[in-house]
Amino acid sequence: MWVWRQRYQELGARQDVDYVFIFENRGVEVGVTLRHPHGQIYAYPFVPPVPRLEVAADERLGGCAPCSLLRAELADRRRIVYENDGVVVYVPYAARWAYEAHVVLREHSPSLLDCEPSELALLAEALQALVRGYDALFDRPFPYVMAVHQAPTVAAPSTSERHGHLHVEFYPPLRTADKLKYLAGSEQGGGTFISDTLPEESAPSLREAILRAG
Repeated sequence: MWVWRQRYQELGARQDVDYVFIFENRGVEVGVTLRHPHGQIYAYPFVPPVPRLEVAADERLGGCAPCSLLRAELADRRRIVYENDGVVVYVPYAARWAYEAHVVLREHSPSLLDCEPSELALLAEALQALVRGYDALFDRPFPYVMAVHQAPTVAAPSTSERHGHLHVEFYPPLRTADKLKYLAGSEQGGGTFISDTLPEESAPSLREAILRAG
């Protein structure tokens, strides 16, 4: 957590960097060249399309979209798979991957820089619990792409003006222990994900796997 925080701060302070993107890849199924989980950090001179859409969602709502989504998940509770005092993990109601999970700070924190040390520890705890649960789900190493979403760093705006809510999204391609979700015609040609798994069905399985993994 502290390495991520330091890199976000140092890279984001540069005039030629508008967005710091932290991510991790695991498994040959997601196209990695290194077999072990490994993280990377990209510093973009622009805000990439997905974070830009997140900013647009905040502006459209006149508030924080992830906060609104989190309130809905906490009210529903069917898709929550893990929670602690600072973090909630859930399978989103419009999940694109069978076991997609979003790890969201309870408090509105635009970036790692806005978190208390205790929140960073709780975030690490939640990430570890989820990944152990993934491995326990099918009793095999679970491939995934993990992406850290947080505020753009463009022009170093003040906290009160910054869009973004720190959260981590996992995109695991496994549908079953031996079947992958492929991005085919509808996904690549139409930009619309098609899934044969309901989030309300996959969340209980993942929740139980997290408990089993301890």
